Amino acid sequence: MEVHHHPHVEKKNFKEYFLEFVMIFLAVTLGFFAENIREHITEKKGAKDYARSLIHDLKKDTAMVQVDINQMKEVISRIDSLADFLKNKEIKDLNNLMLYHYMRFECDYKPYSWSRATLDQIKSSGSLRYFPNDSLIMKISAYDAFTKHLDEDFNGDEARNDRVSEKRNDIVNLNYSSQTGSPAEHKMDSVLPYYFKTTNKNEQPDLQLLTDNINEIRSLVNDYLIIKKNFMVRSEYELPELIEEATEVIVMLKKEYNLK
Repeated sequence: MEVHHHPHVEKKNFKEYFLEFVMIFLAVTLGFFAENIREHITEKKGAKDYARSLIHDLKKDTAMVQVDINQMKEVISRIDSLADFLKNKEIKDLNNLMLYHYMRFECDYKPYSWSRATLDQIKSSGSLRYFPNDSLIMKISAYDAFTKHLDEDFNGDEARNDRVSEKRNDIVNLNYSSQTGSPAEHKMDSVLPYYFKTTNKNEQPDLQLLTDNINEIRSLVNDYLIIKKNFMVRSEYELPELIEEATEVIVMLKKEYNLK
């Protein structure tokens, strides 16, 4: 009968077990640090790419806002001319063609078209963590909230413009030939003689006003003046403040990520 001999297994001592444990621990630790370094490099590159794209968006926003400021100032100028013209006027002093020329404008401005693609991507992907500067994150968040506030303002401005346009259309007959000139082509301080020249030149008799109540016209002017007040807040305070905030974010991003 054969006798099977089992191979002799040499037992490891404590020192060898300890060395194996240290080697495994070091391997895991080094792997962990390597992954952290790799992730840090990836996040730093991602943050720089986002910063560059965000700067581009903010510059587009400020250019767009400046256009709106100019449009609002033009509307304010038109309302001032209308209010000055109608001050102390009675219904007998007015005719339809005069009001047609003074009111031939809309109290609107270009809708805001914010460049939100980069910021929306940053928020939806949770990439705000890429920006370690808390002050920068707060500035970006405040800017985003400000743009949404201005969107609400725009909705209110648009509704007021619709109401004042409807009210004007109940007072002034707009049914003139397209040859009748626009006040945008003429200085308001010399526009009255122009009205009569235009009427004679084109042989267009004046149309009848749709109201004989001066208080309806004065109420309409009050509505225009409310619009003017809101446009002054936008063009002199809110929108310039937004441009300032956007500029501050751009400066902080360039400094943080060494961008030109």
